[in-house]
Amino acid sequence: MQKQLPSHAQVVIIGGGIHGCSVAYHLAKEGWKDVVLLERKQLTSGTTWHAAGLVGQLQGSHATTAFAKYGIELLEEIEAETGQNPGYRRSGSISIAVNEERHAELKRKADFASLFGIEAHALSTDEIKERWPLMNPEGVLGGIYMPSDGSANPIDLTTALAKGARMHGAQIFEHIKVEEVLVEGGAARGVRTEQGTITADFVVNCGGMWARELGQKSGVGVPLHACEHYYLVTEAIPNLPSDLPVLRSYCDGTYWKEDAGKLLFGFAHFNAKPWATNGIPESFEFDSLPFVEDDVMEVLELAMNRVPLLQETGIRTFFNGPESYSYDGRFTLGEAPDIKGYFVLAGVNSTGIQSGPGAGKALAEWIMKGHAPMDLAEMDPKRCEEFQARDIYLRERCPETLVLTYAMHWPGRQRETVRNLRRTPFHHALKAHGACFAEAQGWERPGWFGPTGSTPVYDHSFYRPSWFDTVQEEQHAARNAVAMIDYTMLGKLMVEGKDAESFLQRLCTNNMAMNPGRVAYTLMLNERGGIESDVTVARHGNESFMMMSSISHTRRDYLHLRDNIQPDEDVRLRDVTSSYGVLGIMGPKSREVLASVSDIDMSNEAFKFNSFQHFHIGHAKVFAQRLSYSGELGWEVFVTPDFAEHVFEVLMNAGKQYGLRLIGGEALNALRIEKGFVHWGHDMAYTESPHQIRLDFACKPNKDIPFIGRDAYLVCKAKADGPYLCSVKLNDPEPLLHHNEPILRDGLVVGYVTAGAYGNTIGSAVGLCFVALPDGETDKESLETGSYTVMVEGRAIAADISLTPFHDPQSKRMLQ
Repeated sequence: MQKQLPSHAQVVIIGGGIHGCSVAYHLAKEGWKDVVLLERKQLTSGTTWHAAGLVGQLQGSHATTAFAKYGIELLEEIEAETGQNPGYRRSGSISIAVNEERHAELKRKADFASLFGIEAHALSTDEIKERWPLMNPEGVLGGIYMPSDGSANPIDLTTALAKGARMHGAQIFEHIKVEEVLVEGGAARGVRTEQGTITADFVVNCGGMWARELGQKSGVGVPLHACEHYYLVTEAIPNLPSDLPVLRSYCDGTYWKEDAGKLLFGFAHFNAKPWATNGIPESFEFDSLPFVEDDVMEVLELAMNRVPLLQETGIRTFFNGPESYSYDGRFTLGEAPDIKGYFVLAGVNSTGIQSGPGAGKALAEWIMKGHAPMDLAEMDPKRCEEFQARDIYLRERCPETLVLTYAMHWPGRQRETVRNLRRTPFHHALKAHGACFAEAQGWERPGWFGPTGSTPVYDHSFYRPSWFDTVQEEQHAARNAVAMIDYTMLGKLMVEGKDAESFLQRLCTNNMAMNPGRVAYTLMLNERGGIESDVTVARHGNESFMMMSSISHTRRDYLHLRDNIQPDEDVRLRDVTSSYGVLGIMGPKSREVLASVSDIDMSNEAFKFNSFQHFHIGHAKVFAQRLSYSGELGWEVFVTPDFAEHVFEVLMNAGKQYGLRLIGGEALNALRIEKGFVHWGHDMAYTESPHQIRLDFACKPNKDIPFIGRDAYLVCKAKADGPYLCSVKLNDPEPLLHHNEPILRDGLVVGYVTAGAYGNTIGSAVGLCFVALPDGETDKESLETGSYTVMVEGRAIAADISLTPFHDPQSKRMLQ
């Protein structure tokens, strides 16, 4: 007899796969007894049941690696708690490389593992062959071995989590379909099911491939789509070693694991297909999809070459099942942007079994604490623009995520699908000048410029790509002459109304009671003193301010402002990002260029740093802010789209005599890293305090109106806890820094690189990095003591660490 649904629950979880059961387990284990999980069919149906069950700890980010590491810990402990064996086998894993770039990537992954205390060893080809004797070693250059990796049984693991949830008081109901999430007053209030309504304080959408459709009913964007995903299982193989590690050959697009005397091998497809583009069948449960041989033949041939035994072994199972993939390869984990108490955990890109326990734990902690327990900004549902959650976009973009799963994970890799959606007023002019475009939030922005008339394309590398020298020349122009860049896609949010000043005083750490015509760099903090964003704010009038945001965080900043407007405040928000084209002009000769085309005095005395003025360039009315993200003298020129190309042409013509050069985002990134300028989401997030990021100068705790998080910030500052953001440069000019390279002091791991590039002025790789204080030290000046190295592809490279930037630490150049 079916149990009676309760009329109320503290938390209702929708979906009985690995993620829903993990959330229920971790909430109940922490004492939240009033937890209800609803599953439309049976637990594990849909996707979880047919997962390959690989458990690999080393993922692409700090958060996902932490999830996977915790998953191993849970697999080793949950049977003792619940009596349910999760089917965990600690077989280890081997990843192999068949070209130098892949070898470099694997070595960098092994370096990254050291940040988490995860054991990883480089192996020679002979050593790999010894551990995996069935492998054809032809072309294999080497690989990495991770002894604590392995596999689990997806159904048994999910059953263990469900059993543990029930043991701790949670209720689980199968064959209950949620028709709708109930929303009232901008907050989730429960769910309506086929068998009645349950009111709730929190609702969690763990609907897997159904999560997108369910979210759409409430206006919640869940940016994922189901794609077809294949694996095969051989007939029984006599004398197959039972202790074979999981083998991954990324370049062959294949992984293998021993499976009860057989080999299971799966594919990262070279050509992926979206599934159920017209909706998932209502009856879909433990179903498989048609196996189309042509979809896997290319990869299958590579697999049979890598493991020749497959050429003489029968196939018992040809399996094709749906897996959910996100548009950007990142999870969706967190609270929905527009509905309080509505949480989402979905779109984990075939990593559910290894990440599910940790991801569910993180979401449970978020619900219980009221904030994310670690830096989960990369997964935040707020990152997704409205167009990126529409089916027409996801059907095209999400299959590319599947294709890229085993492709090279290049630094700054560019997507190829659904491009040219958002173009600035300068797009065609920049294209004519040789722009090679990169994409961010649908915006096309120049990454670098090839020779005029060429059709430049990105060729990525961990070393020096073909455009490396071009980017060095662009940096040189910005430091020594004058450079111009398209800034149009930066977010522009108008904050208006009679309470605009007091509102921004409360939201921003810097003093917003400035005169019209002034600009300020400021932070916005949360109640815990962590950095929610860094922005610039220009005062356009007594009741009018413009806030400029990073491209990828404009929506997030808008929502942060919106959610903090009090009912009695006269504050209005407008997103005017597309209303202006913006050109950044920087370099020691930028003043001469602007002076030659403007009708105002551009001198330092007349046009001070952190100010803006209205004037004309050619026939166009513009306004410009004197700011710099490169560390050089510079301005940001705003013009309406109708006059944008005219202003561009005037500046290009005027700049010829001063050596003006167009530059892209690659050069700008290197310039800002040399200067020690930070980027939210890379070098800081809501888990860091301003004192750690050397941003105390932007915090004014003695303002008449205290800013949000002031008291918490002061407590954090007084404690002087690290880690601290520092600048790092390699003493060897050859190796490159990209991201996440471990920092060692006297041979011990003490931090990691948050962002890296080759600094043309410095003459070597340069980066920003978090470094922990030495044991027993409380003075951050002690960070500059000791002998430092940085791990780059298994080599310890001597490096210098500095609390101040290596380029122009006193900022004389941009203030001249």
